[in-house]
Amino acid sequence: MGERLSHIVLRSSYEDDLYFAWRNDYSPLLKQHALLFNQIGIFRLHNLREVMSSFINHDGSEFNSRIQTFISDTEWLQENGVIFEPDIDNEFEEGIDKILQAESSITSNLRSLNKILKDKLNEQKPKNVLDAFKSSKASDGILLRMMSLTMESTRKVSVVTTLPYSEYTHKLPDNNLNEVVQIVISKLPLPDGTIPWEKVTEYREDTDSQKNLLALRRWIKKISSQNLSLNETEEELEWLMNEFQSHMNLHKIKANTETLEVMIKAPLEIIENLIKLKLSKIPDPLFAIKKRQISLMEAELNAPGREMAYIIKTRETFQSQE
Repeated sequence: MGERLSHIVLRSSYEDDLYFAWRNDYSPLLKQHALLFNQIGIFRLHNLREVMSSFINHDGSEFNSRIQTFISDTEWLQENGVIFEPDIDNEFEEGIDKILQAESSITSNLRSLNKILKDKLNEQKPKNVLDAFKSSKASDGILLRMMSLTMESTRKVSVVTTLPYSEYTHKLPDNNLNEVVQIVISKLPLPDGTIPWEKVTEYREDTDSQKNLLALRRWIKKISSQNLSLNETEEELEWLMNEFQSHMNLHKIKANTETLEVMIKAPLEIIENLIKLKLSKIPDPLFAIKKRQISLMEAELNAPGREMAYIIKTRETFQSQE
């Protein structure tokens, strides 16, 4: 088996759920992204933690608790490889310089983005803190897009960003992947702070989860190459999800009915065959349960829309706990 392609999402510390983690539960969106991507890159994460740490006092308030939770959680996630901090001063600038020496569509995109970024930085004259925050987030949207192009070119990775870049997307071809990914993300559950990060990481590492996630990623890549509008893509995804659920619900009802019949009949047949000493004909309830499991596995393999199994099962695992 070849080296597995890594799937990464790049985020900015200026995004609301991260920047305002001291005010609200930051974890739902980050956990949602962790359910789809191998790693989450958070730009300026170290700076954000330093700023938050400077606000901690010793009154034991909920404010302090939220900051400390964010800092300890992100440190744990970084140690366990779920998140990382992109370093634009070293790796990315060297990568961009290397790419710009060759003529390609990526080179053209990077040059366009570089010009847009410089123009935006020159025109930024924030009047207040809110304007400065919005300007910084807008600049990060362009910068992260440059990072994603560089990483895809210099590493064996697939990279998307979360900040919108609609104002300059017309200058870049092949942006369908980002748009399809955003639609898929919106269908995944948002596990809140009551669900520990360990449960999310265990789910990511489960063999069946990885198999289903691979099928979903293959579908994302395939549908991204088609010339579909956002509405058409979402309709296709919803249709496949409904087809898969309908198929599996029907087979679950059938399998449950067959298993229930065996479980009900078993005690009577066991007594009858024991009396007649027909031991070979004693039904095995455990065999019936195993047969049910096999039947459902076969049904899933043949189900229409089976590429959506990861979304459906992830919802079943986390949705009820939101």
